[in-house]
Amino acid sequence: MPDISVSFALSQLLAALAFAGGIIAFQQRERAGMLKFWFVSALLNASHFAVLGQYEAALFVGLTAVRFLVAALSPRQRWMYCFLALSTLLIVLSYNNPLNLLPYLAAIVGTVGSFQKNVVVVRLLMAVGATAWIIHNLLVGSPVAVLMELAFLGSNLVGYVRSRKYAAN
Repeated sequence: MPDISVSFALSQLLAALAFAGGIIAFQQRERAGMLKFWFVSALLNASHFAVLGQYEAALFVGLTAVRFLVAALSPRQRWMYCFLALSTLLIVLSYNNPLNLLPYLAAIVGTVGSFQKNVVVVRLLMAVGATAWIIHNLLVGSPVAVLMELAFLGSNLVGYVRSRKYAAN
């Protein structure tokens, strides 16, 4: 049996709690409630990355958490530009290897997606962001985070298919 460190186990527990928060968010009927659960989920996910020592990813997910909270309270387009600028500033200040580009890509497309009105565009951009996180999480060796993003990507795709069937009828 492989030796699992306490910090790795804690990181995976935090990722599992983030996963649960994301699932609860998907079940919310109101946009603000959904975004508030995503805020909690993202905070837990950021903590998971910090425990793994992936500080740049933790910063990007922490910024995403703040973005969810701001979008829940004030969904104005100007906030999108603020979060795009903050994400760009964060990559400029924290870049130390190509792995950092994946959280940046996820943050940029997630930010643009969060402030779109067309649900197809939102889903497409969120799928791109989830894919970037899946690749990142595979590369840093976080299996629960990989499963979480795969579940979110799958749920997004199911929602897309359901919405297309509804629109066709």
